[in-house]
Parts: sequence; structure tokens; C-alpha cells
Amino acid sequence: MILGLRPSVVITTAVAVVGAVILTIFTWAGSPVTSGTFLVATYTGLFLGALWAMYATGLVVVYTTTGVFNFAQGAIGVFSAFLYWELHVNRDWHSIAALLVVVGLFAPALGVLLDIMLMRRLRTATLVVQLMVTVAVMVLLLALVGVVWEADTARRVPFLFGIENGVDLGPSRLPWHRLIVIIVAIAIAVSMRYLLRRTRIGTAMRAVVDNRELAALNGARPNVVSSTSWALGSMLGALGGILIAPELGLDPATLNSVVIIAFAAAAFGALRNLPLAVVGAMLLGLLRQHSETWLDFGPNFQIAHRSVAPLLLFAVVVALPQARLQVGRVAHHLRRHERYTNWWEGLIGCGVIILLAVMLSGGWLNFKIWDPAPWGLLELNSANAALAMALIGCSLVPLIGWAGQLNFAPLAFAGFGAFVYLKLAGDTASGYWIPLVGLLCAPFGALVALPAARLRGLYLALMTVALAQAMSLIFFPHPSVIPRTKVGLQFPDIELFGITFDDRRGFFMLLVCTFAIFVYALVLLRRSRFGRRWIAINDSQAASATLGVPVVWTKVVVYAVSAAIAGIAGVFWATVAGNLDSAQSFDLLIGFEAVLLVAAAGVSIPLAGIFLIFKPLFTGLAARLEEAGNVDYLVTFLDQLVIFGPGLMAIGMVFNPRGAIFEMGRGFSPILPWRKDARAEIAAENAQKREPEIGELGLERPFTPEEVIAIDRRLGILDEVVPKEGYGNSRS
Repeated sequence: MILGLRPSVVITTAVAVVGAVILTIFTWAGSPVTSGTFLVATYTGLFLGALWAMYATGLVVVYTTTGVFNFAQGAIGVFSAFLYWELHVNRDWHSIAALLVVVGLFAPALGVLLDIMLMRRLRTATLVVQLMVTVAVMVLLLALVGVVWEADTARRVPFLFGIENGVDLGPSRLPWHRLIVIIVAIAIAVSMRYLLRRTRIGTAMRAVVDNRELAALNGARPNVVSSTSWALGSMLGALGGILIAPELGLDPATLNSVVIIAFAAAAFGALRNLPLAVVGAMLLGLLRQHSETWLDFGPNFQIAHRSVAPLLLFAVVVALPQARLQVGRVAHHLRRHERYTNWWEGLIGCGVIILLAVMLSGGWLNFKIWDPAPWGLLELNSANAALAMALIGCSLVPLIGWAGQLNFAPLAFAGFGAFVYLKLAGDTASGYWIPLVGLLCAPFGALVALPAARLRGLYLALMTVALAQAMSLIFFPHPSVIPRTKVGLQFPDIELFGITFDDRRGFFMLLVCTFAIFVYALVLLRRSRFGRRWIAINDSQAASATLGVPVVWTKVVVYAVSAAIAGIAGVFWATVAGNLDSAQSFDLLIGFEAVLLVAAAGVSIPLAGIFLIFKPLFTGLAARLEEAGNVDYLVTFLDQLVIFGPGLMAIGMVFNPRGAIFEMGRGFSPILPWRKDARAEIAAENAQKREPEIGELGLERPFTPEEVIAIDRRLGILDEVVPKEGYGNSRS
């Protein structure tokens, strides 16, 4: 070690410094370095770092005191910024009064409400469920902002004390707003550090997250402590959102993306160290602003300076030491065992999927709502988009559902697959290149997973967020990924087995058959040796390693398989989308929603990807009903379901961690003729739930005559002559 630092830290730091020097040499803009420009870039960078530090402080406080990493921190800031605009601008409140109401009343109330309704129930939940619930809160808050304030309308939040007033620094002026942000960020960091380390409530916060029951025995009140933590985190998120809104404007997507930078700052402090998290935020602000000022990345990388945060996050993940192997824990909400689907059951199910697709698209089924007809262009476009997303969802089943490795970048792998197919097939439209796309995407997935597969699931999740953000800022916008002449044109049609799938109905059936093949392959894979290994490392990495399973390489393999599936799905997704538009087709928020819906469906079930047809399907159904003109209430209901449905379904994981498909399957399986085991299980559960009758002495079942005899024998009070027919049939 050098100066007590780990070798991984030293090597990563050295590589980062050398890379930064080389990048600076080749991208130097040639602008003269003056004291004025340097000073402006520095204080602007410190201002940005201070804003990100507020978000990072909230993340660290919540994670340190509750054990839950809050992906909704940015969405809380977005909602609070819009509420502040409503009070201050739209209703003409004084800025201080509006700030106090939003930060001092609304934000802590929201935090306490989230804790009482959701977060307390996540203490024993898996990491997947914990993160998915916070992502669901993020999606719901952003959807609510869009509905209440029509977020596509341009709005501005004024600077505190005006942008023209401030401190004269000679060559430039530091506005009061930015100076206040820097001072407030430092004050918050110091006060939170003091709170957690020097006060009784801070000690109780840290104790509760370590051992809730032991802390309660020593006088702590765990529920009050957790509510306090969430209230503080929400207040910091709200304050950050309000203070950054004058700089970025009231755009939900832009404001919410700021939290990704806070992720990098929090990871710089190992998610628990407040001073290091603040240092990381300030470093990010300085690097981003100075790179934007002095470096010129050319017309093909105009927004590359925004990738500083995801690249730093990736570097932090690589530098972290290998995590200790974790043993499994008892999950009381799960059944003792889970029945695997037989190969012939999977074959029947896939056949049913294809048959239903033919019947629905052909207009053979009448739902009594409208007179069906064969699907037109609008319905087929929605259906194709739905099925393409469902294919991407299949890639998450082995990775998240079986191996327990989170991935928020399925669209990044899908986009890479589309890029590979375009380069291989070109304008030939040959579908025979598609399997090769999967084979080429597998090494890419393994390469991405290799540095972080030795870490815990949360760092893997953050690394995939960094990957998705970096690819959307650097890779996809580059013209060599897709020629500019093809933007807006249809992606090449696919030719397979002598058939060109250039019409919407034929392409829809191709997608349906491909989805059925993916599902059936997952059914077989789950029963294989690899599937059992992935499930084993999810249950207990320590036990798996003891049995000789190479844990790290097993994770790398499952990432490779997932990337291969996503890459193949990306070919169809790009075909439906028509181009590789990184701002829309591969947006990180779309990836969040995809993971969210698959998790809500039951991410361990091969059919879970079908839930990704939710939004396109109901959007198309609403459009179809609107054409009928007599079901306005149903159209309104479907529109609201599309907006709020994904978040609400994912929040249902708090009460049903196994997902919706699992519960639907349990209800449906007893009616299948060959599922005697399901009927026996339901009967046994009903017998256990039966209330005791009068005369049963409060027991859940009555004594049988044979049990009475056995008890008498053990107590030594057995009659000398026992009736042959037993006590129960005695006539005495």
C-alpha cells in the first residue's frame, strides 16, 4: 500500500489522472487563461458542487440511518421546485415564505408520510424491492408533476435577490443566490455531521439501522428515528431542487437528472461518509465547469462535459475493495420452495401467447366494449413498441430475478445491439445477423460487469446507472453510431427465412414468436445448472462459494447472458423506433420504468417481461376507444392508468414482494387439471386459516380419538381396558 491506500484506489487514481491529462492535451480549446475566466469557472463550479452536495447529503443521511438508498431524492426536489414556483410566482408569495412552507412543512411531511406508508415495511425486504419502491416513488412524483402543472410548459424560477446583485470579485460578480447556495451547503454538511456524530438523536439514527431491536431496548424509538431521517432527507432534496431551479429551469427531466450526479458524490464518500460526499460533489462541480470552459470536444461530443459524473461514479466503483461474501437471511414473506415450470408447460404457455396475439390482432375477440376489427396502423405500432420493450424485459429475468444483480441500463445494452446490427447488416435487412448480435453483445456485458461483479448489489446498480448515462451522453449521439442521413428514417426491415417483415402485422407476429422463444428459453435455462447457480448466489454467496461456485465469474456470465438477450431485443426496438435517438429511445428514465414494471410483475418469472407492454398497450387501447366516441370515462381512466400505473404497481411490491404474476399464477394454477399439488397447497392453507370451533378448547383443530389415547398413555392415566372402537366411539 502507498500511504495506507488500497492498491485499487492508487491504480484507479493514477489511470484517471493520466487519462485526464491526455484528454486535456487533445481537447484543449486554445482559450487564453485569465484570472477573470478562471475565477468565474471556479466559483461557478463550487456553486454547482454545493447544489449537488445538498442532494448527496440527503442521500447519505437517509442511507446511513435507514439502510435504504433513495432513488426518489431528485423527484422530491422536482416536486418541491414546482410547488415553490406555484406559491412564489403563480400566487405571489414572498420567496422566504414560500421557501419556509415548502422546505419546512411540505418536505418533512412528505418524508414522514413515505416512511409510515412504505419505508418501514422495507426493513426486511431484499435490495431489489427496496430500490424498486424508491424508483416507484420517483416515477409517481414526476407523473404527478406532469399532471398538476403540465410540465411541458416553460417556466422560470427567479434567483434569490436577483441575478444582477451580488459580491464584486473584480473581473466578475458573484450573485447573492450562488453565494447563499455555497454557504448553505457548507452549513448543512457541518450540521448533519454534528447531528449524526455528536447528538443523541444522531447516535440513535445510526444505532437503529444497525440493530433496530437492540436500539429499542436501550431507549431509542425506531419509528420516530426513521421518520426523522426521512424528513431530513426530504428537506435537503427539496432545498436542492428549489435552489437549482433558477439555473436549470423547471424541466422535470433535467432537474431529476441532477440526482445522478449526487449518486456519484455519495459513492465518492462510500455512501456513508458525509465529508467525502461533499468533497466529491465539489470536485464534480469544478471538473464539469472547468472542462466546459477550457476543453472543446468537437461537434460530435457537444454534451460530453456532462459525462464527468457518470465517469467518476464508474471509477469509484472500480476502486472500491471487494465486498465480503454475504450469507443468506430468512425471508418470512416467501414460500419455503418454489415449483419450476415444466418444459411442456412452458411450451403450452408460449403456444397460448401466439394464439392470443393472432386472435387479438385479427379482431376475433369481442370484449363488449366496441365491435373489434383487425388492428390498423395505430394499434399495430403500439403493439410492436410494446412487444419490443417486452423483449428487453426478458433480459432482466436471469440477471435481477435469479442472480439478484440489479441493472438499470437494459436500454444501453439494447442500443449497443442495435448499433452492432446496423454495422453488420447495413441495408441488407438480413435477420440472420441477429444471433451474431447477441454473441457480440455478451462480451460487452461481461466487460461492464467484470470490474463491479465483486461488489454488493447497490454498487452494481449505481454502476449501471452510470453506464446508461454515459452512453446516452457520449456514445449514442455520435454520428458514427448511426449516420445522420438515417435519423428520422425507418430502421432497415428484417428479412428472415425468405420473408421480409416490412408490414406491421407481419412484424408484430415476428415479435410475438421471438418473445415466445425467449420465454421458453428462460424456462429451460432456469431448470439448467446455470440457472440453479444464479439462484444459489442470490440466496447466499457464502454458501455458494463454500460449495465451489465461482461467485464473481458466475455474476459475469449472467451479465453476459442478459446483455446478449438485450442486444437482440435492441434490434427490434430500434426497428420500431425508426432511429437511434438517444434522447428518446434510450433515455435513462425509460430504463427505470422498464425495470420497475418487470419487478412489479415478478422479476424471477420468465413471463415477467410481458408487463412492459403495459404503457403502449393501454395507450393504444385508449386511442381505439376514443375513436368509438362513446366511452369517454374509460378513455380517461386508461390515460390515468398509463401515467400512474407503473409506479402504483411497483409500490405494491411492499405488500407482495414476489410480484403480480406470481399471485395470479397461484390463483390460476388450481384450475389446471394436472396441478393437483396447487389444489392440495390451497386446501392446506385454508385448513390452517380455519377458525377454531366451540369445543375445540381454543385449538386450531379438534383432537382425534387416537390422539386422546396417545396423550393418556404419555400421562400415565390410560384406562386398563380401552374400547376397541376407541374413545370417540365409546357408548359409556
